[in-house]
Order: sequence, then C-alpha cells, then structure tokens
Amino acid sequence: MKKKIKKIISAIFPSGDLKEQIKLLYYSINKLKDSSYSLLKDDKNKVIFKTVFKNISLITNEALYFITPDFNYYQHFYKVKTNDVVLDAGANCGHLSIFFSKLVGKNGKVYAFEPDGINIERINKNIKLNQDLSDNITIEELLLWNENKLVDFNEAGTVGSSAVWIPDTDKCVQKEAIRIDDWVLKNNIQKLNFIKMDIEGAEIEALEGCVQTIENLKPNFAIASYHIVNGEATYIKVEEFFKKRNYPYKTVTFRKNEIITFAGTSVK
Repeated sequence: MKKKIKKIISAIFPSGDLKEQIKLLYYSINKLKDSSYSLLKDDKNKVIFKTVFKNISLITNEALYFITPDFNYYQHFYKVKTNDVVLDAGANCGHLSIFFSKLVGKNGKVYAFEPDGINIERINKNIKLNQDLSDNITIEELLLWNENKLVDFNEAGTVGSSAVWIPDTDKCVQKEAIRIDDWVLKNNIQKLNFIKMDIEGAEIEALEGCVQTIENLKPNFAIASYHIVNGEATYIKVEEFFKKRNYPYKTVTFRKNEIITFAGTSVK
C-alpha cells in the first residue's frame, strides 16, 4: 500500500518542494515511535531533511523515511554507547555513521568503510550539514575482503555497489581491499565494540579477514545477511562462520525480508 501511494505522489508531483511536503505529511503520519521529520533549506535554497530519532537529530541531503527503522534494527542487541569504537562497513551515504557518531560522543570513534567514491562524496556532504558533530568519523575508502589486494568493484553510487556483483562493466573499477585483521594492526586499534556490516554479499570474505580481531577484541556484530550469493542467502554461511568459532550468534528477520545476523556477547 505504501509503495502504491509513493508511486501516485511521484506521478502527480514528479519534482519540487510540493512533492517533498506531501511526502513529509504522509510519512509524519506513519512515523516510527520516538521519531519526527521536517524539511529545511540549505544555503543554496535546496530542500534538505531533518530527522529526529530518540532525541538524536540528523540533517541529511536524503530523506530517511525508509532508513530510520535501521537505527533500531542494527541495535537490536548491542546498543552503541558513549566512548564506543564502531566500524560501519558499507557506510553508503553516511546516515548510520553520523547517527553512531552522535551516540559515541567526542571520545568515541566511528570508522566509515565505503569503497564507492560517489558515496564518499555524499558522506562528506552529509557530515558538513551536521555542525554539532564531534570530529570522530574517519572515512576509509577501502573494501573489506579476505586478502589485501585490488578487487574489481561495481562503483554505481547506490546501495547496490558491490565487489560480488558486476552487472555493468562500464562501472567496474579496481578498489583497494584489506583484511580487518591487518587494518586493526596497522591502525593500532585497541578496542572495537561494534561492527555493523552491509557490504552487498561480501560479508563472508570480510569475516574471513576478521578472525584474529574476533579472538582479540571480541566485537559485537550486526550483519545484513539477506543477500543472495551463488543461489544462497548469506546468513547461512555467516552463521556457519560464527558457529565454527563458538561465537554467540542469532539471525533475526525484520519487516519480512530484512535479515540481520547478530553476533557477540550481547546476543547471549
């Protein structure tokens, strides 16, 4: 029903402020508990979006009507808190990175891993809109993998950018990939409280490069594991990975098709 209404609005009002005001009215009526939405204008008089979720305010170039539920989903078990160190793998436009940044505060740290250069531009633009941010987000233009090497990558500038699927050869570029274990050693990471991961089917490779980090730092995980690789949902292999290492895990399905595998002591 919501998709039908959205299509009707887009057909009648294909662009402009009026369309955004109508969408705002609709999603404000159907908003999540403890959330609110409003429209602002940037210095070029372009519409930008303000989202408030559980007293955390975010200003972004993109509407977060469909993103806001993820703030709850990814924290279903582990709740990011002050002074935490967080790894946001697959940061996309930086919405969750900014949200985590405000949760961890000035003495915490967020590492936003995003290999897509187009998306990195969007992250930086969104960071600039949030002038209350602490200087605690580091953007890593790296692809997480089980080897340190150059990897073919579909740089689409969307949530579908991937090292696993290359549907458009014109958008295929090579990106530097790194194992989490080696990145942790290189950057002298002494604690890692939480890893959120949504990297379009490359979750298994990323986990294979994270074995030592799991043993030493014991991070909590929230891994989007609904992707289909070789005809199989990734949560199956993600669960096998954690089971083999006797690391607590649990897979939960949200809104019918949002599958997230959680792992770490918070799952117990």
